[in-house]
Amino acid sequence: MGTTRTQINTAMQAVDVLVEVDGKPVRAIIPREVFEGRLRSKAGPDAWLESYRNNAAMIEAVIRKRLVARDQDFVVVRSSDFGPRRDA
Repeated sequence: MGTTRTQINTAMQAVDVLVEVDGKPVRAIIPREVFEGRLRSKAGPDAWLESYRNNAAMIEAVIRKRLVARDQDFVVVRSSDFGPRRDA
């Protein structure tokens, strides 16, 4: 699995990535709420991209888990996909 494209989706306030899972391209949207809330990123598109790069392995693991649960070619990553917060 690896990221083949990463870009900001300003209309959705999200990072839009294309990852390859078992040779299949999967588009994933990671909303601002995941970065600023769950991953404690600073606000703004540049910070979201940096947070994606810093947390790519964990985010891609979440995407893979979602694909195991249901085969799909589009995933919207949610904060709840990461499980309960340990510091809350």
